[in-house]
Amino acid sequence: MNELMKQARLGEPLSGLDVIDMHGHLGRINFAIPDDDPVGVVRTLDRLGVQSIACSSMYCMTPSMAAVRAGNDFILGAMRACPGRILGYISLCPDSAAAVQKETERGLELGFMGIKLHNSNGYEYDTPAYAPAYELAHRHHLPVLLHTWGDRPVMQQIGRMARRYPAALFLLAHTGGGDMMANIELIRECSNVYGDLTYSRSPRGLVRRLVDEVGADRIVWGSDMIFFNIAHQLGKVVGADLSSEDRAKILGGNARRILDQRVAG
Repeated sequence: MNELMKQARLGEPLSGLDVIDMHGHLGRINFAIPDDDPVGVVRTLDRLGVQSIACSSMYCMTPSMAAVRAGNDFILGAMRACPGRILGYISLCPDSAAAVQKETERGLELGFMGIKLHNSNGYEYDTPAYAPAYELAHRHHLPVLLHTWGDRPVMQQIGRMARRYPAALFLLAHTGGGDMMANIELIRECSNVYGDLTYSRSPRGLVRRLVDEVGADRIVWGSDMIFFNIAHQLGKVVGADLSSEDRAKILGGNARRILDQRVAG
């Protein structure tokens, strides 16, 4: 048993690692979420030994830029309440290219660290109105987190954007769900694409298989908190059959490298 697993089984926070959750959410939705305010979320991070969580609003799935903007404002409040602990993704809805550019520029000026797109709003990821957001992500070397479930048409959309905007960093949310090989093939094909481990029904051995298929340098950890239990999502990496070096990369090293690539201005 590795040392991190021993700490986890004793109920101790993980120590000696820079653990970063690259996929979180804040806000209300249609089920009960206890202790969901930013301070409560940070208490949970402290209990587990997680340094930071990158969050988007629950409104990231909404087909209305006005609602999405309100969600971004909510995330901004959380960022200011818990600086350095809660990081913010800019959520967008492609009402128009002008609206997308304006909201993305606003978010960058306010200190958001990346972009979160979700296709539950009815728009495909290569919708032309998203172009200003991808261009800004390319210019500033930002992470772009996209909801995926191994759907090949969705992978094709993302692949087109990844090749068109090679300095943007595309994170495939829920890698391992659905057609896992669709995710693996895209990660192998495009050096600016990473797998994101958020997946509630991960089969035993999934993390090890992904490392074998694409390498530990191309995987980031995320929990999907507050949809999923963050301890469960952490445990599947802590308990995976990995070297300590690979585990450290996945739990935070790769995320830190992605965040450190961002270009201001």
